[in-house]
Amino acid sequence: MNGQIVLIGDLNARTGQRADFIVNDSDHINNFDGFDLLPENYITDSEINRNNQDTSVNTVGTKLLDLCLSSRLRLLNGRFLGDSLGYYTYMSSSGFSTVDYAVVSESLLSSVKYFKTNDFTYLSDHVQITLYMKCSINIDKEIGLEEKGWHWIKSYKWTENSKLKLIDALLTENVKNEIIEFEMVNYEENQVGVDEATEKLTKILDNISSLSCKATPKRGGRRKGNLNKFGQTMLYMKPSVK
Repeated sequence: MNGQIVLIGDLNARTGQRADFIVNDSDHINNFDGFDLLPENYITDSEINRNNQDTSVNTVGTKLLDLCLSSRLRLLNGRFLGDSLGYYTYMSSSGFSTVDYAVVSESLLSSVKYFKTNDFTYLSDHVQITLYMKCSINIDKEIGLEEKGWHWIKSYKWTENSKLKLIDALLTENVKNEIIEFEMVNYEENQVGVDEATEKLTKILDNISSLSCKATPKRGGRRKGNLNKFGQTMLYMKPSVK
C-alpha cells in the first residue's frame, strides 16, 4: 500500500486481543535453500502489544486484522496514553464492545501524541474517540472553502438547553420529513452517490443543529502562507458540534 493512512471511526469490527502484526516475524527465511523468498527491502513487523477489554472477535474484525497484516496498518486502541487499557466504545442492550478505532500506517506511530477514548454520554451509544498527531503542513496557495462547496457549513456549540431543543427539533414535521426523504432515496454506490448522500445528510444535521445549538462565530475561510514555519502542528480530529 502506497502512502500513509489514517483511518478513524466506527468500523463495526470486534478484534479481541488478536495481533494486528505478524507474530515472530523474521527475515531468516530468506536464502532458504538458496532462494530469496523475501524482497531486499522487506522490513520485519515490530511486536507492539495492545490491550482490549472486548475479547470477542467477529467477521469484520477478522477482515480488519487481515488488512492490517497485509498493509502494515496498526490499531491505536489499547496502545497509547488515553486508552492504554483498550476501553469499550459502544454499548447496547446486549452489552459493551469495542468497534470504533483509529488505524494508522506503522510508519506514523512515532507521530501519534495520544489516542483517547472519551466517556459515554446520553447523546450517543458510541463514545467519542480523539486522536492527536504531530504533522507538518505546507500550504502554497490560498484555500477558499467556498471553492469546495463547503462555504455554508457552520459550527455549533452545545448548551444547557440544547437537549430539550434537540428533542423538539426532531419532532418538527420539517425535520421528520427531511429524514424520511433521506432514508427513502436509493443512492448510487459510487463517488457521486456518496457525495450526494453526504451533502443531504450534512444539510439535515445543520438544520437540526441550528434549532438546538448556539452558532459559533464564523472563522475566515481563506488562509495563505506556509504553516510549516510553525514547526510541528497538532492535528486534532473532532466533530463540528461540541
